Amino acid sequence: MPAVELRGNTDLRKALRSFTPDLEKALRKELGAALRPVVKQARGFAPGNAEIMRGWQARSFSEARFPFYDAAIVKSGITYSTSVGKPNKNGFTSMARIINKSAAGSIYEIAGRIGPQPWVGPKAGGTSHKVSRSNWKGAGEQFIENLGPLTSSLKGRGRLIFKAWAANRGVAEGAAMRAIDTATKDFNARAAKGPLSKAA
Repeated sequence: MPAVELRGNTDLRKALRSFTPDLEKALRKELGAALRPVVKQARGFAPGNAEIMRGWQARSFSEARFPFYDAAIVKSGITYSTSVGKPNKNGFTSMARIINKSAAGSIYEIAGRIGPQPWVGPKAGGTSHKVSRSNWKGAGEQFIENLGPLTSSLKGRGRLIFKAWAANRGVAEGAAMRAIDTATKDFNARAAKGPLSKAA
């Protein structure tokens, strides 16, 4: 699932939640305000159903496993979270993130970042998602070409979230970092006045 993540000090979030829940609530509100414009713009980059290639449009009679494109699902699947994320493979957690929850949206976002998948044909065995089992060898390449170019940002390359992040030019990240700095300063100021009691 493609995501733009803002990394920060998760210990701060735990301390805010435990001792100053009002500061935690204010921080979440500020992070949300910073990320919402990017989410809105990313949704605006999602093409409508009529604009997407004909072969990827939903058909009621199809039982294919490949997720069909539905603009409403793709757009609603682009959202943000201000909760602390789970550690990734390098041990980093995120303070907030913009994510694309739909399978079709994720495909549209990043397809082609590493080129077309190797073609093995429809009769090949196995269940790997890293190969193409299309009837036609050039299907993957044509699919990627029809999606249009990827846009590069400091967080990665894509057509929706990453494109919106690039267009935002650091405004959202700057606002989020200022909110984290403010929460840190406010927490430290309260702690300097005396011991903090744990919130119920």
